[in-house]
Amino acid sequence: MKVTYTEEAVADIVEAITYLNERNPTAAANLDADIAQCIERLADREFEGPVSRLRSGAVVRSWGVPPFRIYYQRHPDELLIVRVYHQARRPVTR
Repeated sequence: MKVTYTEEAVADIVEAITYLNERNPTAAANLDADIAQCIERLADREFEGPVSRLRSGAVVRSWGVPPFRIYYQRHPDELLIVRVYHQARRPVTR
């Protein structure tokens, strides 16, 4: 299944990894690998997260990669990663 990312999701990942890499490069590498592995497993349909609605109104599913949550939409031939959001920040869901 093809995996695509919104601009917001790419910015979320870059911001998180950059921030963490400045403080703990090993933790940043581990987080990057954990997020990538989770997205790969989502694309393989190994599991499915609960449905929620973003503040924008978009209906998404989500799966946790502590302390982050991956928000995504599944389409017939595509997994769209909408956000990768730190759970301690202001919620992006309603």
